[in-house]
Amino acid sequence: MELYIEKEFLDNFYASYMEEQSTKGQEVIKTILKDYEEIEWFFDHEIETEKQLEKLKVDNPFFAYRCSYSPPLNVVDFEQHIFENSNFAQTIVLTEVHQDWFPKAEAKGVLCMNFNNYEERIAEIIDSCHFKVDLSKSFIGWEIFNFTKNVPINFLSINDNYILTDKKEQKMDRNIISILKYFLKDRKEKVSIKVLTKEFNAPQAANPEMIAETAHKRHNRINSALANFSKEVYTINNEYSREFDLHDRTIFSNFLMIDSGKGFNLIPHKPSNSQIIVESIFNKYTYNRIRNHNRNHQKYLEKLKKLETKNFKYVPDL
Repeated sequence: MELYIEKEFLDNFYASYMEEQSTKGQEVIKTILKDYEEIEWFFDHEIETEKQLEKLKVDNPFFAYRCSYSPPLNVVDFEQHIFENSNFAQTIVLTEVHQDWFPKAEAKGVLCMNFNNYEERIAEIIDSCHFKVDLSKSFIGWEIFNFTKNVPINFLSINDNYILTDKKEQKMDRNIISILKYFLKDRKEKVSIKVLTKEFNAPQAANPEMIAETAHKRHNRINSALANFSKEVYTINNEYSREFDLHDRTIFSNFLMIDSGKGFNLIPHKPSNSQIIVESIFNKYTYNRIRNHNRNHQKYLEKLKKLETKNFKYVPDL
């Protein structure tokens, strides 16, 4: 995670925080500052000496919590630094007041909050993005993913071995394509979508060339159906992953993780003993899962690039 936080925000957060009366938003910010690992954080207050650093720790225990992992990097202009340096993979900005450049940053995938709205924004994300769907009864459909409008998204990683089979009971237009439309709706910037799968319902006894041809057809179906959305889609064969078992069906993005035990081919719906679980990075466990999955996916993609095989690997080139 990248965390940009103004000193004024942090000081006001400390002044207003009371553990006995804390809100959802306050508890989330406290936990991020105190307990989240692997955060590169940026501060708008210059620190030139060890003495200045120690004084800031004494003045604000939340600053000290974060410093126990690493000291901050000083950044005078958050806007300039973000747009020139961030990879926008998972970036949060916390400022004292709203900034004019927030909408532009959010379109890139940055979650921007100020002191007046962070509690409401975090509560909204938790309330709308933390839920379970019991699949043992009727399933209302993929409109359950309408909540994705509440969070910035610039990438999406889908792992489901059967999501592109396009069989009679697993049609793409009723499942994967419908799902992606909810994630892509109203996005102003391009979203990178990686679909990791391995079953394409190729003709029986198909050779590697026929399997690759079928995979390309499925890939082109997605691109054609989503022609009016800003996206780049990659179809990736996940059968070569040995070090990290890509078994379970998941979707994750910058700030969200979605699990479906039965997979994402759920329409037409047949009741099962499975469930869908949705959570955001405002749950520490989910934050850790997303960064671990992302790290292992990247390792797998690097391995796949180097793999020499006649079998289908991915389309287009990574």
